[in-house]
Formats: sequence, structure tokens, C-alpha cells
Amino acid sequence: MQQQSGSTSSKIGVVNGLRGVAILMVVLHHMFIAYAGRNPLHPGELNPNGLFAAFITDAWLGVHIFFVLSGFVLYLPYCQGRRQIDGSADFWTFYRHRAHRLLPLYFIVVFVSLSLHAQFAAGSRNWYLELGGLLSTLFIFSPHGFMPPSNLVLWSVGVEIWFSLIFPALVLAIRRWGIERVVLATSAGSAIFIFAGSSIPVERIGHFSPFSIGIFGSCYEFVLGMFVCHLYVRWTESSTASRYPLHALLAGTLAIVIGLYLMNYGPWGITRVPGRMLFCVGVASLLLGLLFASRPLRWFLENWPLQVLGCMCYSIYAWHGIMMSEMIPSATSMLADTLRLSIPYTLLMLVLSVLSYRYIEFGHVRDWKTLFLINDGAPELSTRLASAGPPVPGSPAEEAGIESLAQKSLRSIKASSE
Repeated sequence: MQQQSGSTSSKIGVVNGLRGVAILMVVLHHMFIAYAGRNPLHPGELNPNGLFAAFITDAWLGVHIFFVLSGFVLYLPYCQGRRQIDGSADFWTFYRHRAHRLLPLYFIVVFVSLSLHAQFAAGSRNWYLELGGLLSTLFIFSPHGFMPPSNLVLWSVGVEIWFSLIFPALVLAIRRWGIERVVLATSAGSAIFIFAGSSIPVERIGHFSPFSIGIFGSCYEFVLGMFVCHLYVRWTESSTASRYPLHALLAGTLAIVIGLYLMNYGPWGITRVPGRMLFCVGVASLLLGLLFASRPLRWFLENWPLQVLGCMCYSIYAWHGIMMSEMIPSATSMLADTLRLSIPYTLLMLVLSVLSYRYIEFGHVRDWKTLFLINDGAPELSTRLASAGPPVPGSPAEEAGIESLAQKSLRSIKASSE
């Protein structure tokens, strides 16, 4: 068991680095989507056929990377046998741990969001409805409140919280029926919900988001991460693990490329749903390959700045939208304004995120150097923090009418900033 812990400590840098890449994708998407995409809010500011515009348009896919990574890190201690879920007592222990990890920062962000960007008068019926929906996370089951008006991007944190609620049941299901059957069952079920959600029209929204991008349509992504964790632990214990990385990397890259092509050029309901699922399978395969890849291939992801961004991704995500609405509101800022304010915005966001990460997320941890990956002498604590994992950030744009949802998000930001 000690050997496994050490292995995890040496490999978790890849996960942190991938988180760093994902949070950069999400922040850049929110900063520049108003000037890119097929229906930009400020047309003509960026070349819609350029590589940067193509990247920005698809950068919301960082949410899927986070969902896969979340399944991996949450399942890791249970897959290694360091923790167990055997009865109701273990359920409640897990729930207390996750509530302590997720809810303090989430609740603070909810109240700040409603204080600054509520679309309804404080104390009004609609204000209390949004407050209740946010505090209970039931908003992810409402088609009109799925992306909260006061802070659109909280939807993915709500999905993460609901996955945490069903996680113990998934662990028990894996123990009883095997992880392969659970992966197939959740993938089939999510595909059905995604197709159904995309087929149910919702006035002024487009599609039924609680099915297409909520916990029902996204559950399989977390389970794919759990499956990668299962293979990772099994291969770590095997002497033949070195055979697999290249195959996993090549298969993952191919799946991601094909998935992106289907999502961007295929008609919705025929190829975009399989494209999204293929993209997530590719991310899972890429993660598996990188975990066992040689150091030159892992070097980029394991560099210190990217890992620290990955560790702080929950705080970065929690505050970046609020600060963006205050400093660079998409509806009223031209590209020149965004570029001019990008450096002060980034610096202020990082300072706030560092304080939030240190004192809200991990205020109980005395060794601040370990939190920022400075103390190399504490690998076990570093591994525990990584395995606890920041909840998954996301983007308001999705393939279920990606442009229309992006436009709705921008219009909502505009309404909040006025």
C-alpha cells in the first residue's frame, strides 16, 4: 500500500497539470467568446476562420476534462483500498468530507453573486427562489434556472455536487457488477438523456439542459475517470504497464480529433452527441497514457506554474466570472478593452484566488508551502489534497446549440452588469 501511495504522489502532477490546462481553456473561452464563434456578440473583432477563434469556440470543452479528472481523483483512494464504503456510516463520512470540501467556497460565491449581479430585487420572491435554488443546488433540474442568472457558470459546480451525492452508490455498484458494466450502463443512460434533452424544446432557452448537460447527461464522464483510475491502479501493480502508454496516447488523440470534427461539422442529434462522448473517451484515454508516459512527455504538464493553477482551479473558477463581469463585461467591452484590461484582471483574479485557495478551501492546513507545491518533503499531504480534488469548473456553452447558449450566456451577463 505504501508503494501505491508513492506512485500516486509521483504521478499526480499530470492530473494537476491537466487541471491547469482546463482552467486556462475555460477562462480564455469566457474572455474572448464574445469576439469569436459563429455568432459573436462583437462581430468583426476576430477572424472567425482563424485558429484562435476556433480554439476559443471549443475551449468550453475544458468542462469535460474536469469531469473526467474529478471521477479519477475521487475514486483513487477507494480503488487503492485506502478508504472503504461498506455501510451507511461510510456514506455519511464521505458526505461530510465532500461537504467540507465543496460547500464553504460555493456558499460564499453564491451570496457574493446575488449581492453583485442579482437580476431581481433583494428580498423579492424571485430573489428568494434563486437563493433557495442555488443553496440547495436544485437549480440544475430547472430548465430556466439551470444557468443561474446571477452567476451562469455555477451550473457545473452543481453537477459536481450531485455527482458527489451518487458517488458512494456507484462505488457499491462497481463492487457488485464490475466497473466495465457500470461504464457501459452509465454511458448508455447518459446518451439517452442527452438525445432526449436535445429534443425537448424549452422556450427562450433552446433545449432541456437538465438532461443534455446536467448530471443525467454528464454522469458517464465522471465514470470514465473512475474507469481510468481502475486501470491505473491495476497497471501500476503490473510489470507490463510499460506496454500501454503509447497505445492509449494515440487512441486518445485520435478520438479527440474525431470527436471535435463531429461536434463542429455534424448535425445535432446525429453526430454531435456521439462526437461529445467520443471526445470524453479520448480525454480519458489520453489521461491514462500520460499517467504512464515517460518524463519528456509529462514534462509540460508537470511544470510548477501549471500544476499550481490546477490546484487552485476551484477558486479561480469560482471568482473569475464575477470579476470578469465587474472589470470586462462582455456585452459592453470591445476586444481592445479586453486586451488592455487582461493583465490587471488576471493579476487581481490570481491574488483573490490565492487567498481563497489558502484560507477558504484549505484554511485548516497549516503548511502553506505544501498547498502551493513548494514543500517537496510532504508528498503524502500533497497527494491527499490532489485526491480531494477541486470541484469541476465548466463553461456555459455546450454543443446542444453551442452558439445559442453562448449568446444567452452573454446576454445574461449583460443584464447582470447593467
